Amino acid sequence: MIPRAVVLPAVATALVLVATVGGSSPAAHVGGAKPSAVDLLSSAHPTGPLPTVVDRAYDVDAWVRSFDLSADAAAITSATCDGCVGESTTLQVVYASRARRARLDNVANAWAQECEGCTGTALSVQVVVLRGRPTTMPNNRALSVSAACTGCRTSAAAFQVVLVSDDAVPMSQGELADLRAWFEAQAAAMRGSVTGTLPEPPAPTEEPTPTTEPTPTSDPTPTEPTPTSKPAPTIAPPTPTLSGTSTRRARRDAASALNALERLLENALDAEAVSADVDLSR
Repeated sequence: MIPRAVVLPAVATALVLVATVGGSSPAAHVGGAKPSAVDLLSSAHPTGPLPTVVDRAYDVDAWVRSFDLSADAAAITSATCDGCVGESTTLQVVYASRARRARLDNVANAWAQECEGCTGTALSVQVVVLRGRPTTMPNNRALSVSAACTGCRTSAAAFQVVLVSDDAVPMSQGELADLRAWFEAQAAAMRGSVTGTLPEPPAPTEEPTPTTEPTPTSDPTPTEPTPTSKPAPTIAPPTPTLSGTSTRRARRDAASALNALERLLENALDAEAVSADVDLSR
C-alpha cells in the first residue's frame, strides 16, 4: 500500500491535468465554438453499481479550413472502487489544409485511488495532417497514478504524429482499417499491462542451523575429531521487479509502435512526419 501522504500530491497533479483537459472538452465549446476548434474526449469512470466501463471515441475524418487550428484529444480514466475496471481510448485524425498556426494537445490520464484490485487504462492517439509548413505547437503527455490502494494497476499512453502533405486526401477504407488494427493492438497491449499477475514477494530464507564443535577429551592420545557436515547455504531467489525490465521493455515496444504508425501514415497519406512522439506512464 502506498502511504497517502506521499501520493496525494501526485493525485492532485492528475486532477489538475484532467481539469485542464476538461476546459477544452466538447462541452466547453457548446454555443460558442470556433470553427477551428476540434475536440475529442473519451472518459471511463467505473462505480460500484457499474464496475466495468469502456469508453471509445473515434473521429478519423475531421476537416478544418480556417487559418488557426486548435485540436485537442484526450482519454481519461479513473478507478475508485474495489475490483473496478476502466478503459478509455481516443483516436483522432485531423486534416487542416489552410492552417498557418496549429495548437495540438493530446493527453492520456489514468488513475486509481482508495480501492483494491482495481485497474485503469487510457490511450489517446492524435494524427494531424497539415499543408505546407505552418507554425505548430504540439503537446503530448501521459500520466498514470495509483494512490492509497492495494493490488491496483494503471497505465496511460499518448501517441501524437504531425504530418505535412502538398495535397492531403482522406485515407481509404483499407488504410483506415490498417490504422484501426494498429490502434486496437495498442489498446490490447495497454489492457494486458494491467491484467498481468503481480509478482509474489520472495519466500523467507531459513537460517542454517549452527553446528557444535567437538568436545576435547582427556585421553593423552591425540584423536582426530569426527568431521561434521554443514548444511549448504540457502540462496534466496531474486526479488521480482515490475518497474525495471518490464518498464524498459514497455518503452521499447511503445517506440517501435510509434515507428510503425509513422510508416503507416506516411505511406497512406503520401506525407512527411515532422513531429512524432509517444509518452508512456505506468
